[in-house]
Amino acid sequence: MTLPPPAGVDGLVRDGQARLDPAHDGPLPQATLFELIGRLINDTSDLADRQIELAKQEIGEARDEALAAVKRVAIGAGVAIGASLLLVIWAWTAFIWFFNWLFGFISFPTPFGTQSLAWFGWLLGILVPVVLGYVAYRFIRGGINDATASWPPLPRTRETLREDLEWVQRLRTPNAR
Repeated sequence: MTLPPPAGVDGLVRDGQARLDPAHDGPLPQATLFELIGRLINDTSDLADRQIELAKQEIGEARDEALAAVKRVAIGAGVAIGASLLLVIWAWTAFIWFFNWLFGFISFPTPFGTQSLAWFGWLLGILVPVVLGYVAYRFIRGGINDATASWPPLPRTRETLREDLEWVQRLRTPNAR
């Protein structure tokens, strides 16, 4: 025993297929006013559904880009905080003094006498935080560039809405005959 095909919204079955939309049944020139209005409503509804789906997709993509940018800024901020701590700790405490002490054992003769490298700890105490600060700057700048690149949001949706508006305006303009 075979079951009949499911009925459409209006409960009609034609040629073994369910009619889900009675407004789209038949050729356009033979359509009645109510069928034409039904087609217009259905097409507008389909267009709105497609626009909503596109907007959802673009919002999801924009969200992912924004999260990546926030993650990048957070990493850069973490490196910047680390560099700041290193600057405070290393520049003015044991790091400088340790290398001053270590390089104090290295000396070499010059025409003016013996020269010691005891000052080398100060150089390291300045260079290490500067290099880390530059790394932090690059991360933060890259994250900000990523965040601003995704603005304004929904470019494809806006473009298709513009095209749809132009299409509707062309339909509303009477033909020049």
